[in-house]
Amino acid sequence: MDRHEYMTTGEFASAMGVSKDTLFHYDDIGLFCPEKVSENGYRYYSIYQMETFDTIRMLRDLGMPLKEIRDMLAHRSPERVMHVFAEREQQIDREIEKLRAMKQWLSRRREKIADAEKTDFSEVTIQAFPERYYLYGHVADGLEKSIYRKTSELIAEFKKSGMRSDYDAAYIQYDENVQKGKFTEYDNTILLVDERPATGQYEILPGGRYITAYHVGHWMNIGQTYERLLQYKEQHHLKTESFYIERYVVDNFIAKEIEDYVTEVAVRILDESDR
Repeated sequence: MDRHEYMTTGEFASAMGVSKDTLFHYDDIGLFCPEKVSENGYRYYSIYQMETFDTIRMLRDLGMPLKEIRDMLAHRSPERVMHVFAEREQQIDREIEKLRAMKQWLSRRREKIADAEKTDFSEVTIQAFPERYYLYGHVADGLEKSIYRKTSELIAEFKKSGMRSDYDAAYIQYDENVQKGKFTEYDNTILLVDERPATGQYEILPGGRYITAYHVGHWMNIGQTYERLLQYKEQHHLKTESFYIERYVVDNFIAKEIEDYVTEVAVRILDESDR
C-alpha cells in the first residue's frame, strides 16, 4: 500500500474537516467506507475518495437524507443524478418561497408592534384603512371556548390554503348589540388578512375612514371603549356602518398578562354615496 495515496481515519477526517465519529458512522451504515482495512483493523482512505466525500457533503447540504445518498451512490448514473438534482432544485425553490414568506411575516409583525408602541390608546381618532379580507366563522353558542376553537379552525384553514401572509384574529360586533349595551355578546370570529385569499370563501371589508378607539385590558370591560367611541361619533355627527371590527393589537404574542392586551375597535364612516 502506497502511503502517499492513503490516509488514516484521523488524517482523512482532518483533511475533510469532519470528526472521526462521522466517518465511523458512515462506514457502519454502508454510505462511505474506507478503501482498505488492515489486518489489525485500521481504516485507510484513498486520496481519490475525497471527491466522493465532497459529493456526500454537498448532498447533505441540500438536505438529502443519508439513506437516499447511499442509494444514489450505489446506483448512480447520469439519468439518476439528473433526476435527484431536479427534485432537490424544486425543493430549494419551495424553501426559498417559504423563507420569503417568513421574512415578510416577520417584517409585518415588527411593523404592527412598532405601530402599537407609538399609538396613544387613550385617544379616539379617525383612521384610513385599505380594503381588507376576512375568513368568517360562526359561533352558535357564543361561548369563549367555542370562539377560540373556531379561531383555531380558521387559522388551520388559512394555512392549508397555502396563504403565508400575516393575519389578525378579530371579531364582528353588531350595532344592534351595541345600542342595547350588549358589548360582550359574539356569534362569530374572523381572520383578518391584508391580501386577497387565493382560494376558499372569504368576505371583503371595505376600505375607508374608520372611527377608531382602543381598549386596554380584559375584553369583558370593552363596553367602556364603545362608550367613548359612541360619544365621539355623536359629537362629530357621523353616520357609520352597522357593524364594528374588534382586532387585537397587543395579544399574548406580545403581552404576558391579559390586563396588557389591547383591542382596536373600529367602525367605518359612511359617506354620502353609502347612505
